[in-house]
Amino acid sequence: MKNLTVIMFGLFFMANISFARPTVVKLCSDPWPPINIGKVGEMATGGYGVAVLTEIFKRMDIKLELPIRPWKQCLKLVEHGQMDGLQSCVFSNERTRYLSTTDPWVIGAGVWYYMKEKFPDGFEWESYDDFKGYKVVGFAGSAYGKDVADASKRGVLNLHRAKNAESAIKVLAAGVHDFYLDFNLVGDYLFESAGLKDKYMSPKKPLYVNAQRFCIGKKSPIHDLIPEINDKLSELKAEGIIEDIFEDKP
Repeated sequence: MKNLTVIMFGLFFMANISFARPTVVKLCSDPWPPINIGKVGEMATGGYGVAVLTEIFKRMDIKLELPIRPWKQCLKLVEHGQMDGLQSCVFSNERTRYLSTTDPWVIGAGVWYYMKEKFPDGFEWESYDDFKGYKVVGFAGSAYGKDVADASKRGVLNLHRAKNAESAIKVLAAGVHDFYLDFNLVGDYLFESAGLKDKYMSPKKPLYVNAQRFCIGKKSPIHDLIPEINDKLSELKAEGIIEDIFEDKP
């Protein structure tokens, strides 16, 4: 009987450890203004995604830590359970092996930017063939999708890679390239930060629709809390808080 009591106590203790609610969550990202802002090796200091996450975990009564690291390092840390998740991400099949995604917290679009001075009558496109003969600039490490990769291989899309987004915008503004590819929330912010407000445009047709989500590692103790995170997201949307966050520049 004594042994049975010990066993039952042990099982009860283990169950409570297994289902204990985490008190701290660590979500990783590289710098991606204005989604998240900060320096590599430090904690995020601001950004739209950071503001949304802060409000979510405040409502869940869980302490939030948002370290800024190189992107590939973040993915590895999440994969091996050394980080709970990513501050913002898009769904991809190859990542489902080690992480899950929440509902979208914002939906934007990938767009082609151009300078008004270069195309004073505007520019619209139907297929990648419309960009033949033009120079397109992106930046190293950014994934633009299979269609862009295929168009580059076919030679109809002359895609160059700058070392970062700021450098890409500089060469576009200088007339070295004709188009620049980026997520609209990020691109608009970077152009205006570079003093180019009202000097750039985008075609009406987007490159892709981009649903930004929060990614949670399958080895993380907060993985089981994804439904609760989604509930808090729904609350923020219903209360207009996410809309308010985007009205305030980070």
